[in-house]
Amino acid sequence: MGNEADIDPNADDQAAAIVDGSKAEMKASGPPQFIPEISSGPINIRMKDGRPIKGVLEAHNLYQLLLDLGHGKKIIVFKGAISSIEYEDKPKKVKPSVQKW
Repeated sequence: MGNEADIDPNADDQAAAIVDGSKAEMKASGPPQFIPEISSGPINIRMKDGRPIKGVLEAHNLYQLLLDLGHGKKIIVFKGAISSIEYEDKPKKVKPSVQKW
């Protein structure tokens, strides 16, 4: 069948880490990842059963999201139970250039 020793069963198919000295870089080998872009902003999550959850994304891993609901409450949501995530994409503010003459 070939060399089965070359296949790593624990390999992550979404990202491969490349360590260069003290700097770790992530090389995307799959689809683009959007979750890092929406961290630390308010989001609305719609669960598969229709329940909405509003909170601020604090952390995430391959299978879970950690949301801060406010008033000291936090919740862990499994990604497999999520139907959709709504967030507001705020454009970066650009200072208008002032010309001096």
